[in-house]
Amino acid sequence: MATTKKLSFGLDKAGGAALILARIGAALLWIIAALAAVVWVVFLISPRSFAANFGSVDLNVGGAFTLSIKGDLLDYSYNLQNFHDGPVNMVATISTGLARMVVYALLALAFSEMAALCKDLTVWLADGRDATPFQGMVPDRLNRAGWYLIVAPIVGLVNFIVCFLAGTGGNWGLWMSGMMVMIGIILLLIARVFDYGMGLQREVDGLL
Repeated sequence: MATTKKLSFGLDKAGGAALILARIGAALLWIIAALAAVVWVVFLISPRSFAANFGSVDLNVGGAFTLSIKGDLLDYSYNLQNFHDGPVNMVATISTGLARMVVYALLALAFSEMAALCKDLTVWLADGRDATPFQGMVPDRLNRAGWYLIVAPIVGLVNFIVCFLAGTGGNWGLWMSGMMVMIGIILLLIARVFDYGMGLQREVDGLL
């Protein structure tokens, strides 16, 4: 009994820490996505204000700070100029700015879903044996988070293809993107497990 209480206490603490970290991660990613959106809109309005820097396109704001559309995203690296000291590649820059905004928004959504999931499970742990973890919102949150993590690297790949067709070079890898897709698939599988558990729970409730 004492061991069970210690385990429950430890899980409560771990769940609380995971909830805090997920909320911090979601907040930071939303801020990054918002900044990416602002820079992208500014570039659309006044592209000539930005200076090409091969791997990025920069706007110096009064010497105080710099707004940039950077040519790196997840495992992908894009050259935003056709050649060294050349002009900005408009198609590649607009596409990359949009892709950065979308990817960070998807990651923020995934973190938000995981934060909400941590909260739901923490409440379940606090309720003890009187509650069940097989609730409708758990598989829904896992499904959404899984798809967000799967779609984000696909957006990066599509942008890489667009930049290649626009005449710019770049590099790509599979480590981070592959990891995100794998985690996304695992979340989808866990969601299926929870769906199955919910079905069993309904059958048991019907018998009772």
